[in-house]
Amino acid sequence: MSRTDLLDRTLVGLSGRARWFLLAEDAPDRAGFLQAVAPSVKLAGLVALVALTVTRRDLQGVAALAALAGGLALVSRVPARAFASRVAGPPAFALVAVAPQTLLMGGPTLGGTPFSAAGVGYVAVFTARVAVCVAFLSLLLLTTRFSDLLGGLARLRAPAIAVSLLAITYRYLLLFFAELERMARARRSRTVAEPDLRRTWRDSGNFLGTFLLRSVERGERVERAARARGGGGGPRPTAGRTPLGRADAAFALVVLAAVVGVGLA
Repeated sequence: MSRTDLLDRTLVGLSGRARWFLLAEDAPDRAGFLQAVAPSVKLAGLVALVALTVTRRDLQGVAALAALAGGLALVSRVPARAFASRVAGPPAFALVAVAPQTLLMGGPTLGGTPFSAAGVGYVAVFTARVAVCVAFLSLLLLTTRFSDLLGGLARLRAPAIAVSLLAITYRYLLLFFAELERMARARRSRTVAEPDLRRTWRDSGNFLGTFLLRSVERGERVERAARARGGGGGPRPTAGRTPLGRADAAFALVVLAAVVGVGLA
């Protein structure tokens, strides 16, 4: 592949990162703290921590929850690189989105700069909240296999149609990015001369149109397959009925302590 072929490099990088994100399931097999917690308990607890984070307006409380997320990742033996790569992206976008508030919000400025103290504080708290929420959700995904997550949702009495739609979406995303990678490989095999920027721009439109058509066709085939299986619309996860253990109780105590200590502070 040519180093200057921007389209190929973009497509391969996008599909590779997306499939790595969806298929990174080595952490759930490690002997860690959250891996021993039942999926339903883990799901309820981490969602409660996310809700607690969203309600915080002070940087100290958000920092305490960030420390909790880091501690849970450490005791769960989550790979630092995988954890950091998932957490870093959304806060960066959030920072760019709310950065103008440092100039738009009124109040005293910081050291003679045009940035207001209230605006800087708001941006810092907002970005930190996004980072901590993403960290808790990343812990859920990195320590729970997707099939177990579906089982946890079923045990929590989530609507069956919602669980089935989530299962179909996950499966189709894998097919979606696999198809994108196959098309990029086919285009690369047919490319002889090094493409310039003008040709890359023209090929991008053709590639996008073909890819959308093939995606629609793949979606129709998935629908026909679901109807052939009886119209269930995807796999039906079974809710595990294993009794709760010490790890579940310990995690529940951690969540309760966080809610009491941070929520009532």
